[in-house]
Amino acid sequence: MKEKGRDWRTLAAQVSVENDPIKLRDLVRQLNRALDESERNFYRDVGAAESPVLEPVVHHGSKRLLFVDDEQSIRLTLPPILESNGFQVWVASTVSEAIAEIQQREFDVLLSDLNIGSEGNGFQVVAAMRQAYPRCVTILLTGYPGFETAVEGIRQQVDDYVVKPADISLLVKLIHEKLEMRRNSPA
Repeated sequence: MKEKGRDWRTLAAQVSVENDPIKLRDLVRQLNRALDESERNFYRDVGAAESPVLEPVVHHGSKRLLFVDDEQSIRLTLPPILESNGFQVWVASTVSEAIAEIQQREFDVLLSDLNIGSEGNGFQVVAAMRQAYPRCVTILLTGYPGFETAVEGIRQQVDDYVVKPADISLLVKLIHEKLEMRRNSPA
């Protein structure tokens, strides 16, 4: 779907570099509409019952990262950026999908939205990850920071708590720093 001469790919590229929160929110809304339309067209055109499952791009020496967010536009735009920065990325849109991924493979990093729909929240994903892989770096993203959630993050041993919209280059730098700290800390 094209909106004002821009398709979802163009909008996704703009979302990945926009720093103004108001403009970013508008671009994300446009991107969500464009993605919804594109998905409807895809299903209509090919008659597919489900979207295809994509395996992550493997980079030599890359770290395994589980990204959890219920917002489709963010799930489509952030993982390629993380992959281009040396991460193997698996994506989940719900708590149950995230827990299933945790049960299937080991991860070095968990990057999760705090509010993941009505089914649960990022703290449940952090708890599952901590139980399975205690040395995994865990970072929560939230568009709605609050004192109570920050305190809960400390209780859950979250490595960091980042407010959306996050500066992507700073987020990538933070992930690398946390991985380095974890690598240099005793087991």
